[in-house]
Amino acid sequence: MRKIKLLLLTVLLTSVLSVGVNAQGDRMIVEESRIGNTLLRATLDSVDDPLSYCTDSVSDSDGFLAIISSTFSNQTCDELKLTINVQEKVNGYWSTVKTYTYTESNTTYIDKNPTYQPTNSGSKYRVKTYHYATVDGENHVKINTSPEVTAK
Repeated sequence: MRKIKLLLLTVLLTSVLSVGVNAQGDRMIVEESRIGNTLLRATLDSVDDPLSYCTDSVSDSDGFLAIISSTFSNQTCDELKLTINVQEKVNGYWSTVKTYTYTESNTTYIDKNPTYQPTNSGSKYRVKTYHYATVDGENHVKINTSPEVTAK
């Protein structure tokens, strides 16, 4: 039930935030948007793309980073895989401090909500996500990088 609520919230937020939409041929990119402390980025592509909708958000909440990452396909995929890299900015460079990897078979979506407890209050963090789909032996990938948030 919680996953369905999060999915509906994500879809609702994305449709409400359509102010930041740029059309590029048959591809539409929903730009970064902020709702309170939550940063949201989503892409929506053509119906032929098995990774037609990918969304990621990260927010700082009560001393931890709350991450929501979802991949939705317009077709049943042999495999959907999601890799979430939590990155910290150290001396001006981004370094991966935690990686979460999830795989689902014979599905149309993957939706995950990990949390990460930052070790350095005041540091900048972001998530870099890799959304993978395998359909009939063909592999597809999309990469999203969230805006940075400051750990409190």
